[in-house]
Amino acid sequence: MQAQPLISIITTYYNSVQLGDFVKSSMKCLQNQTYQNLELICVNDGSTDSTLDDLEYFAKQDPRIKIYTKENQKYAQYSKGYGQEKASGEFIFLFDHDDLIDFDTIEKCYQTFLIHPELDIVSPIVITKFTDGNIKNIHNIYLSDSQAFEFKKFTGSQIIKDTVGRYDNHIRGLYRKEVFKSHSFGFTEPLLNADEIVERLIYEKARFVGNCDAVYTHYIHPDSSAKLLSPKRIDFVRTDSLLRKIFKEKGIYENRRAIFEFIAYKNLVNSLKIFHYFSENMNNEEYTKQSQRLQESYNGLDKATVISQFTGLAKIYNSVLLSNFSLLSSFYKYKK
Repeated sequence: MQAQPLISIITTYYNSVQLGDFVKSSMKCLQNQTYQNLELICVNDGSTDSTLDDLEYFAKQDPRIKIYTKENQKYAQYSKGYGQEKASGEFIFLFDHDDLIDFDTIEKCYQTFLIHPELDIVSPIVITKFTDGNIKNIHNIYLSDSQAFEFKKFTGSQIIKDTVGRYDNHIRGLYRKEVFKSHSFGFTEPLLNADEIVERLIYEKARFVGNCDAVYTHYIHPDSSAKLLSPKRIDFVRTDSLLRKIFKEKGIYENRRAIFEFIAYKNLVNSLKIFHYFSENMNNEEYTKQSQRLQESYNGLDKATVISQFTGLAKIYNSVLLSNFSLLSSFYKYKK
């Protein structure tokens, strides 16, 4: 009988008890997986509540749990990167502390690899829910109307193409280690959404991405760091600038130029609002840095493509705003 390979599950924790007792809920999911040969990489990202105490409590009961505590660096990419370096399994699964997976999720993902050895990533069905239990959407890699399962596989190159501008697919899967480690989550530049860059680069390394009928439930928490109003959200315009360059270099930008530029314009407008909301409390260095980012975002924007997607008065309105950066910025300064 073939021995089960070691599978690493990486989970990062930051004040997880304070935010919602997520250590207990995540451990219930992970410790009760029907697939047993696991190492549970738990990165405590400088928590100031009882998160570490809770992790140590579970670690005393389960030798598969490995706790690593690091200084909080204010960006989740560094804790993910830390866990990525520590993972030693043949397969790796990245799990958010505030999400849930079915007890057979890891087993079903692994069994799919055995049936389809050409795959490099296997994704369960991803159900995105609000905290009140209402479902926002269901992805069976691509958007689906139901949880009805049908096996599908796509090349990694197709997957990354369908993320230009927005993610038309949703993957929270089990990766072969060489694919998962092909790019570091510890991205060199600190960004709130640096994982959007790293994920896309990893997808491109996959020969094929397939699905299985396991379930990953992803929750939208309104008080999560990604949702809270913060100057960090201005990072989105910097990420767009980097992604535009990457997509052009890879020759996958043109087919989704309109999608990309419209989203980039939306991100620029939102970032301008955030900048003006927080600008009075910024020091000179931060103010200058964010001002430059916003100007660079405006300069890089394909304004003609953006304007072409509006009609009537909206087209005139946005044409005027996009004619000059100072005008655009001033408008949202006084509209804040």
